[in-house]
Amino acid sequence: MRSQPAWGGGVKPMTFDTFFRVLLARWKLIFVCFALCVAAALAISVMLPKSYTASTELIIDDKPKDPLSGQYLPADKGYLATQVNVITSRNVANRVWSLLSDEEKALARQQFSEEALAQNEPEQLVAGYVMQNVKASPGSDSSVVKISVDSESPEFAAMLANAVAGAYIHASLELRTEPARRFTEWYDGQLDVLRGNLQEARQSLSSYQKEHGIVAVDERLDVENSRLRELSSMLVAAQGQRLQDQARQNNSQSENWRRASSDVLNNPVLQQLRSDLAAAEANLEELSTSLGVNHPQYIQARAEVLTLRSRIAEETAVVGNSIESEAALSSSREKELAQAVAEQKQKVLELTSQRDELAFLQQEVSTAQEAYRAAANQASANRLESRLAESNIAVLNEAIAPSLPSGPNVKLNLVIAAALGVLAGIGLALMLELFNRRVRGRADLEEMLGLPVLAYLPNERKRWA
Repeated sequence: MRSQPAWGGGVKPMTFDTFFRVLLARWKLIFVCFALCVAAALAISVMLPKSYTASTELIIDDKPKDPLSGQYLPADKGYLATQVNVITSRNVANRVWSLLSDEEKALARQQFSEEALAQNEPEQLVAGYVMQNVKASPGSDSSVVKISVDSESPEFAAMLANAVAGAYIHASLELRTEPARRFTEWYDGQLDVLRGNLQEARQSLSSYQKEHGIVAVDERLDVENSRLRELSSMLVAAQGQRLQDQARQNNSQSENWRRASSDVLNNPVLQQLRSDLAAAEANLEELSTSLGVNHPQYIQARAEVLTLRSRIAEETAVVGNSIESEAALSSSREKELAQAVAEQKQKVLELTSQRDELAFLQQEVSTAQEAYRAAANQASANRLESRLAESNIAVLNEAIAPSLPSGPNVKLNLVIAAALGVLAGIGLALMLELFNRRVRGRADLEEMLGLPVLAYLPNERKRWA
């Protein structure tokens, strides 16, 4: 058996037919809400002061050119966004007042009350107004930036838009040149230090050259090296000669040396004496045979032989002594050459040390000079950049005083108010229907009684009442 719910026993979804009947039944309420909202919006729009918007457009080259090299720098993707932040910054706002003429300053004072002017300086008021009412927006896929100013005075809005554009150009130029100016001051200070270092290095080099009498250390070192090589060769030869003379001296002490030594055999004096001795001995042998050993001629010949033998012994001793003298002389010469080589080595070492020290001092001078030259070039470049008066910003369209107000937008306000009025009326009608439910048609009756309607009499005059 079908259940029969009581009226109001449960909340069931409202059908579209019922919803439409409720709106028709309470159309007066909806119309009143609509009329009140539209009237209120119209009254408020008329009462609100008119607002004017003036705009100036700037072209900003987002591919800046290096003023020194003339080459274009790589573009920054966030460059225009950064410039928009600069335009709306306090730095730009604080510059606006200084760019206004006397007439424009008088117009700016008229925009503020006497109380505000008594409590704050005009430049502070203008800067605060700029911070609150100036908007900047970059163009879509372009290098154009639009600066907009809202004000109740069209002349003040246009004046302020142009002043903000000028202040931004000055600020942008200063932001580019200020770091270069600070770097220039720093480099100027460093140049004094580097100049002092260069002078000190040059003075050290000059003093060292004067102290050691250095003119051309490389040429002098080459000469001394050649001399060292010559002395070394002479020392080697002297050592060989000494060894040879010592060997001859050692051999001169033996008996065989006296008989078979080339020094003795090749001596012309000894050769003559041996020849004379051989002749004397032959004569003595002949006299001993013919005259006898006691004959005066034999005795004289024997005395001559003895004398020759004595002279040979003496001359041999002289040769031996000369060999000893030559050995001593060779040893002395070797010592002298060894001393000379040692002294020459010391001189070469001193010259090498001087050359290394000189090269080090010259390197210090070169390093100091390069550092000074690099710093001077950078300081000159920064000095030129700090004096740069060229900007990558140009005014495309200056702001002019608008003839029509930009706000309040009466049409838009009325449309919004109408929509809100209709929605409020519908909401209020549904709320009243929820708390005071009525039978609006057959569906409501069937829902209330739980029985189907068999027939109904239409009301032609008021069909949906």
